[in-house]
Order: sequence, then C-alpha cells, then structure tokens
Amino acid sequence: MTQEHAGALKASTVCRLLSDAEIREIAEITELKQLGAGVELFRENDPGDGLYLVLEGNVDVLKRTPTGERSLAQLGANGVLGEMSLLTDDARSATARALVPSRVLRIPVGRFRELIGTGAPAALKVVAGLAEMLARRVGSMNAKMLELAEQAQAGQEESPQSKTEKFIELQRSLQVWSL
Repeated sequence: MTQEHAGALKASTVCRLLSDAEIREIAEITELKQLGAGVELFRENDPGDGLYLVLEGNVDVLKRTPTGERSLAQLGANGVLGEMSLLTDDARSATARALVPSRVLRIPVGRFRELIGTGAPAALKVVAGLAEMLARRVGSMNAKMLELAEQAQAGQEESPQSKTEKFIELQRSLQVWSL
C-alpha cells in the first residue's frame, strides 16, 4: 500500500464516509494497474473482478451493439467503474479500454467480500457509498427519462439533428452504466 492509494481512495466519492484508518484498511487490499493506450481493462461479459478507480489517464467505456461498439462514457481521474462487481456476481455489461496511458487502482472483489464477511466497518461504508452513488445515478436517469417522455407526449416535432443532440446529451449526463 502506498500513500497514493490511500489519497486516491480518500478523494473518491465511494470512500467519502471512511475514517483515515478505514481508508488505510481498504488501501491495503488495492492493486495498481498500468495500462497502455488501447489496452482493455476488462471486456463485456467477463466476470467482474473488482471496482476500478482511475488515478490518471482516460478510460473509454464501450458497449457492443448490432452495428459495432458505442462509447457510453469516458472517465478520467477519480472516475469509478466496475462497482457492481463488488455487489453482484453479474458479468461485465461493457468493455473498458484505456484511451491514453492510464493508471487505475483496483479493489479486488474477493478480498473486498472477505472484509464484508468479517463485518469490517470500512467495507460496509464503501457499500453505503456505492449505494449513494447508484441512487444518484438512478435519480438522474429518472429525471432525464421523464423529460424525454414529456417531450414525446407533447408531440414536439424535432429535426433528426436535434434528436441526436438530445440523445448525446442524455448519454453524457447519465453515464450510469454499471460495469
């Protein structure tokens, strides 16, 4: 564990409830990964192996569609991805690929679940932080979906370009894909 790991965790929204001692406890199980540009962090349908926190660089989150890959989000420093793997055994729902040389910190699912099993307050507070983050994402998604439904119900005529721009805005504002 390094001070850098603890500092990165402390700056993360999912660890905001932790004391300094609890931050150190989580930092002790973290692993640093360095990625070259174009290197995949994980692939859609892979088993989840942990939560990732972007320390530096940029990671593109991609989803396969019938017409090819589509970028869902680009995450920079302090970006969190893979969070659902700490909570469920579901497969990855998207691919994460470094856009530039990047460094990420991983909280491995196995070690994290061991902490949960012992009732470690640090792990339980991380779960509370994840719940808070996910609740905000759902609230944001609900607001955007309501806005779109109201526009559709009002029968507003829009140009294809306007619809595309609104879709892109929705996609950027949500960035809620759980990986």
